[in-house]
Amino acid sequence: MACSFYVVTSYTHAFWHRRAHTPTSNLVRAAFVELFACMLLLPFWPLWLIIGATYEATHEGEGTARGTRNPVVLLHGFAMNRTNWIWLGRRLAKRGIGPLYGTSYFSPQPVRRSAEQLARFIAGVRAREGCQRVDIVAHSLGGVVARYYIEHLGGHEHIGRLVTIGSPHKGTLVARLGSFMPSARESVADSPFYTELGPLAARDGIQYTSVWSRADAIIEPPESASIAPVGEDRVFENLGHLSLLLSPRVLDCVADRLRA
Repeated sequence: MACSFYVVTSYTHAFWHRRAHTPTSNLVRAAFVELFACMLLLPFWPLWLIIGATYEATHEGEGTARGTRNPVVLLHGFAMNRTNWIWLGRRLAKRGIGPLYGTSYFSPQPVRRSAEQLARFIAGVRAREGCQRVDIVAHSLGGVVARYYIEHLGGHEHIGRLVTIGSPHKGTLVARLGSFMPSARESVADSPFYTELGPLAARDGIQYTSVWSRADAIIEPPESASIAPVGEDRVFENLGHLSLLLSPRVLDCVADRLRA
């Protein structure tokens, strides 16, 4: 029921606002796949209470030996937790990407507070791995949290790559529906938070990639997820917000950027 409500509500809004410039077939396909993705991921949500808010996974497949690539931190989005990476994380590990570290944070809180939590987590990963830099793969709000850490909490000294997936780099109008929560209120386009965050600036040593879809019903308008020209955009036409986390095409893209 919750998944159906989410998909019907979000895609009704998307059809209304994008019917003039987005093919209906793309939105219909995205809506059905998004329903499947939600039904697959949502049952895993409570598991983080049992298996913990953080995890580590070393690479399982072919690839460069541990210690020759940056560790990768996986950061979830709004109202989610680290169980969102149950598919994508495992497949990155099978491709030799890693070690992988995941963490959960209380996403309704102000973005700055989440970014401070991320800073402490990354400091722990760096100490454990004995490395200067880590890479981040972040979904949705997690990409904004990562940017705040990089741009306002000194994270630019400790990040090699940031790959965001469906992140509202310029805000999203849909966030108005949750404006009673601090992070949702901050995620509205043209909010004081985005004025503080400022435009993304190129920094030596950091590669930026944004993976996003024109059929994502949560990022409105979808072009708000663009990170160009400072970074590289990888754009899909018919994937939903959660479907991005279960797509082999997205997996290929993320693995490619982490190996670059």
